[in-house]
Amino acid sequence: MRRAWVGVLGLAILLGVAVPASTQSFAPQPPPVPPKGDAAPPTICSTDYGWCPIQYAATAAGGYCACFYPPNNTWITGRARYWAFDPATASPYLNPHTGPPTTIR
Repeated sequence: MRRAWVGVLGLAILLGVAVPASTQSFAPQPPPVPPKGDAAPPTICSTDYGWCPIQYAATAAGGYCACFYPPNNTWITGRARYWAFDPATASPYLNPHTGPPTTIR
């Protein structure tokens, strides 16, 4: 009888440890993929000075949008377009365009 209880207890502990460990996923999420065709929803507002994530979903691709520039408390107008970016690392305000490497200039 004691051996049966030890077996049941051991099985319960084994399943309690193995099940949560097998359901964890440490792989990062893949970047978003644009829809096929020319109907890609815009994700950024691109201006002459930089870009910002679109904060509202009513903007059509190629339509006008604006990015807020906090130091001057101004809005900079631009055009909406699709670009895959990581929302976790992007600023909700104006992000400067990156230039080419110094070896190419």
